[in-house]
Amino acid sequence: MEKRMKVKIVKPGEFIPKGGVVGVDFETFYSGDYSASDMGNFAYVRDERFKAWAVSVSDGETVCVCRPEEFPWARINGLEWVSHHREFDRAVWERLRAEGGVGGTGTGDLSRQDAKTQRYGYGPRAWRCSAAACAFLQYPRDLQGACREILGVEIDKSRRDAFKGLRGEAETLPGFDDLGVDEAAYAASDAVMCLAVWRAIGGRWPEHERELFEATCEMGATGLCIDWAMVEKARAALKKTVRELVDSVPWYPTLSGPKFEQACRDVQVTPPASMAKGDENFQLWLNMHEGKPIAKWASAMSAVRRCGRLVSVLEGMEARRMDNNRMAFELKYFGATPGRWSGGGGLNLQNMNRKETEGLDLRKCIKAPLGQVLGVGDYSQIEARVLLFLAGDTEALALLAQHPEWDMYELHARATMGFKGEESLQEYCDRTGSNLRQYAKARVLGLGFRCGAETFIRVAKSMAGLVIGIEESRKAVNDYRYQNPKVVALWEELERQAWECFEKGVDYVLPFPCTSFDPRCGRYLFYRDLQVVQNGKRKELSAIVCGERVPLHGGILAENWTQGAARDLMASAWLRCRTAGYRPILTVHDELAFELPEASAQEHLKKIVAIMERPAPWAPGLPLKVGAKLMSRYGK
Repeated sequence: MEKRMKVKIVKPGEFIPKGGVVGVDFETFYSGDYSASDMGNFAYVRDERFKAWAVSVSDGETVCVCRPEEFPWARINGLEWVSHHREFDRAVWERLRAEGGVGGTGTGDLSRQDAKTQRYGYGPRAWRCSAAACAFLQYPRDLQGACREILGVEIDKSRRDAFKGLRGEAETLPGFDDLGVDEAAYAASDAVMCLAVWRAIGGRWPEHERELFEATCEMGATGLCIDWAMVEKARAALKKTVRELVDSVPWYPTLSGPKFEQACRDVQVTPPASMAKGDENFQLWLNMHEGKPIAKWASAMSAVRRCGRLVSVLEGMEARRMDNNRMAFELKYFGATPGRWSGGGGLNLQNMNRKETEGLDLRKCIKAPLGQVLGVGDYSQIEARVLLFLAGDTEALALLAQHPEWDMYELHARATMGFKGEESLQEYCDRTGSNLRQYAKARVLGLGFRCGAETFIRVAKSMAGLVIGIEESRKAVNDYRYQNPKVVALWEELERQAWECFEKGVDYVLPFPCTSFDPRCGRYLFYRDLQVVQNGKRKELSAIVCGERVPLHGGILAENWTQGAARDLMASAWLRCRTAGYRPILTVHDELAFELPEASAQEHLKKIVAIMERPAPWAPGLPLKVGAKLMSRYGK
């Protein structure tokens, strides 16, 4: 343990906590093919390889490191516990309570309350997550980075790598006196430092954000209703497809890059840089060599990879199957700088394919329980609306309010692209075959954050399916900036503020609108340690965000500010829905999904939409629109 921490390691019988808060950290066996990061907490602690070999508990003055069953848990009953990545440590503690000991091999009943569970006490009055607090304040989520930025202390996490594959099933667990110096120091460090981090920043994590964190964890623990027959059938079909594809390629292993390159050399063909299905250059390569065996083999290799990824997802779903037949999952609170949620635990439900892949639509595996339907509310073009609000474009927002039947693409086409038809833009395009709506979509989604002409070519293709050349792209960029002076002024003002902070030698701290309205919200964007780099003849800003140095300009600032404000609207709606008795089972991007009684689903969905569309007090004049659907299976 680092000398700067100055915390005494004591034996279990000597540990008497002072104060009402302790840091708690478990050390468990992990290996290359067995880890919580890949498997998720649920599957990890229920695996037969699970073994917790140490726990460390600290009050900041002393720290006890020992086997979990040796620790005097009764002494911290009812205190406030703090862990870094709390959900992992809580899953371990619950597994130990269920087993009544360490190193058990069954799945255990984690809800069982019997004499054996009392060995581990009845738990804390509250269990805090220092990693989530770090993420909220845009410090590094990992403990090492958090200690460096918040406390100015460097801790050595390389010791953890040295324990990889150790303390496994065949090894005897150490008692207090058996722990090596490095083991004890490393285990003690995490409990001490997560407590120190919490004491430094915990008070800056608002209560409503803590509630969101708890709601996020609750959502994953409640899980999703899954059609397991569909999962098994799809997995079997995909494995059969893989076997057939493997048989069609004349080398093994099928995905060997060197053997494919040799096959290309044998027929004097340059291999493609990528074999991803969505890669435009790969598709051109396949078209160029259509009918040749080499193209057939490359296509097969690409399909094997896709099928393999899908099989891994389906197997990951099976591993997360709970006793009630629902699927546990993890969602990362504050998974990105602006505060949006992201996937976690090795299964990313935020990134499910919108369309069928190899005959499988993964979303359709999620279904409503018997007697219920899924109700999904999705904010329509929320970021584009928020951008207009932040830019102060009250005229455009007033038009949206006057014409709720318009979406942002139609508003943009009417306001800046000359569309004046009496029919809707969609009807006009359907009738005439025009691509005006798709072009408006590309401009709205791609140009609001200062992307240039070369980038807009890719954006137009990926977001709207349009193929445009460089001259047309330059014209689109210039037209947008000329026709949207308030958005351009927003970029310039945010960048001016950042430069001003650099010149003053201070961090750029940008409050979100909710915080400007009510400081108790505590929501800011933090751009720390501003620096200038020379890029040719231009000087450009950079800053530390979540522990990483990133470039900074008005477009990036506007994008982060917009995404964060849109996130706050979603977060507020989530909490209001919970208050009204509607607890989402899933959130993906700008939508919330609920399980509703089939007989009264339409009535409940109308109430949910009304809650989600309720104007935010900090965003007067911003009209919100929610598209809502009832469905038996999840989908777009």
